Order: sequence, then structure tokens, then C-alpha cells
Amino acid sequence: MSLLVLACALAIVAPIGSAAVVGLLVLLGDRPPRESTVARVVSTALVASIGGSLLVLASWVGLIEAPATGTVELGDWLRISGFSMPAVLLVDGISVTISLFAALLTAVVARFSRTYLHKEPGFVRFFVLLAVFATGTQLVALAGALELFFAGWELIGVCSAFFIGFFHERDEPVRSSIRAFATYRVADAGLLIATVMTFELLGSARFSVFEDVSALPQYEVELVALMFLLSAMGKSAQLPFSGWLPRAMEGPTPSSALFYGAVSIHAGLFLLLRVWPLLAVAPITRAAGVVVGLSTAIYAALVVRVHTDAKGTLAHATLAQVGLILAEICLGLTTLALVHLVCHALLRLAQFLKAPNAIHDSHRLGHDPHGPSRLERWVPGIAARLYAASLHRLRLDDRIDVALLPISSAAHALDRADTWLRRVLSFDRSGS
Repeated sequence: MSLLVLACALAIVAPIGSAAVVGLLVLLGDRPPRESTVARVVSTALVASIGGSLLVLASWVGLIEAPATGTVELGDWLRISGFSMPAVLLVDGISVTISLFAALLTAVVARFSRTYLHKEPGFVRFFVLLAVFATGTQLVALAGALELFFAGWELIGVCSAFFIGFFHERDEPVRSSIRAFATYRVADAGLLIATVMTFELLGSARFSVFEDVSALPQYEVELVALMFLLSAMGKSAQLPFSGWLPRAMEGPTPSSALFYGAVSIHAGLFLLLRVWPLLAVAPITRAAGVVVGLSTAIYAALVVRVHTDAKGTLAHATLAQVGLILAEICLGLTTLALVHLVCHALLRLAQFLKAPNAIHDSHRLGHDPHGPSRLERWVPGIAARLYAASLHRLRLDDRIDVALLPISSAAHALDRADTWLRRVLSFDRSGS
């Protein structure tokens, strides 16, 4: 077995292995494991994951063996009749970059959380979720086929929902978690449809097949590309799916920093970078992506100017930059987008982790008021209307709820019909 295979396996498996170890400590112990033990086990695994990513980088640039690039075949991880899902990894500049910076940021957040969440009842749960999330990000970064990518994508989404609802003793975090999870389902549906279509049209769901996508009819190319764009829009909170992001701030500050400032919020953008050969021949989808990205950036820039909550302000500032990165990708500026993505993630992680201190400093030192903007001086009527609309985030959630009302009503009607039919067929006359 080559060193590259071992390095990839270490980067992916070490974090989920630590989660399993902590789970066994909880199940087999008479009392919950000590915080120091849990933090040490998970942190050690995250450092090992960094080591694996560094070894992948060293292999890729040729420092420890011949330069490695392309696919790493690990056999099939599922085989049914004549259908198989390949366990294949992809080593290139994009995957190495995302793998290393995600591993580093996750380890930094783990160290920060060890102190920040001291004596928090959910301390063990937080670190287990953090370890599972680390494995999800490595799968997303290194996957060489859409099936494996989807597995990591799902791990990230599930962990995100659990982190948002971390303080489940309160109602609002639970409601916010459910709304984010529902939005993720839309993104997951788009990715799943795109995966199935890719397999049916090209015979495989490996990322390498997109190099030959020009042989397909243009309408099929655009349809698959639009499904990928839909996935990225939901995962990266682009309009009209932006409403879940400020709600995600209900979770602990470390998870907000990692998920909605650094790594998870950029997962949709990474997907588009990975399927760029498809987007390159889909001009309609790219035009739609530019419109969506710029519209999201404008929306977030308006909201961030009137937001009074520190984490909410950072969330919308993140959203504005993510929108710009989406526009850069769809304009074909993929290298710029990758650099922008990494630098933005590093900046937002630091800002989110510093947010509690920033609030304290603001209360202690005060806040310098700003005078009226040029827009307020030139067109005060328009400025007032924009201020009011931005203060309510353009009522984005309310508009989505109204749009989904017929679907929700139909679902409730079907549920009532199902309950009635079940009672009839079971001869249940009690009404229970």
C-alpha cells in the first residue's frame, strides 16, 4: 500500500475513529468521561488528520515520492448486482488545498472549544460532532466520485443541524435547526438528482467524466449543471435560501465560526469548483449563478448595515463574500475564487472566535456613531425604505413560507387522510 493511500486514509478515518472511541467511553463507563480525556482524544485525531493532509500535500508536490496527482483507487465500497460505487479519491490542487485548510481550522476550533465550552453539559456531544464533521469535510475534499462526495456532504449537513440545535432546552434553536435541515434537504435533492443524471448520461459519477461532457446535448448539460447550482445555493445559503444562515447563529460560537464562517458555508462553492468542466460548457447556468451570487451579495450588504447582533452581522458579511465567490466561479475566475475562498475562511474564523471579546470591548469602550450616508443625504426616501426592508431581512422567510403554503397544506391533508385510513383498516374506533 502506497504512502499516499495511507495518508488519505489517515486524514479521513482518524477523526471518525476518535468519535467512536469517545462513544465507547460513554457507553462502557460508569460515569461520563472527563472533559480533558474527550478533548485529548479528539484533538489527537484532528492533529493526525492534519498530518495525513500534509503527507498528501507532500506526495502531490513530489517531496517524499514521485509527484502524485489524479485518482487513488481503493476498490468499491458498495456493489449491488451490476452496480457499484467506487471508493476513489482525487488528488489535485483543489482537493489538497481544501483538505489541509479544513483540517487546520477544525483543529483550531477544537482547541478553542476546550476552554470555551468548559463545564457545558453538551461538551462531549460537541466534540463527537466535531470529529464526525472533520471526516465529512475530508470526504468532500478528497472524494473522486459524486457518491463518496455525497456521503461527506451528508455528514456535514447532519452535524450542522445538530450544532444549530445544540442548546435544545430552548425552543428557538430547535426551530432554527429544523429550518436549516429542511433547506439542506433541497440542496441534497439537487445533488442527488445531479448524481443520478450524471451516472445515467455518462455511465459513471466520477468527477473525471466531466472532461467528456461536451459530447452531451446542450439541454442535458444545462439541466445537470442547474442541479449542481441548486445544491450549492442551498448549502451556501444563496438567495432565496439565505434565511437559514442567521438562524444558524443559535449554536455555540465555535461551531458558528467553523461552519458558517469558515468551512461548511463554502462547501457548495467547492462543489462548483469540482464540477467546473461541466459549468464551463453551460453558459445559461453560469449566467444564473452570477445573478444569484451578486443578488445575494447585495442583499447581505444591505442587511449587514442595519444588523445589531455581532454573530448575525458576521453571518451576513460572510454571505456577501460567498455570493461574490459564486459570481467569480461562474465568470470562470476559478483560481481567484479558490484563493478568495481560503482567505475569506481564515478571516471569518478569526472574527467569529473573537466576537465575544468584540462585544465586551464595544460595551466597555463604546461605539463611534456614524453620520448619514451619501444615499441618505441624496435620496432620503429611498434610504428609509431600504433601511426598513433590510431591518426585516426583506422578509425572506415569510415569502418562502407563503410560497410553500400549498405544499404544506397538501402534506397536512395527506397526513390526516393517512391517519383516517389507518384507523379504518385497523378497525380502531377509539379515535386514538
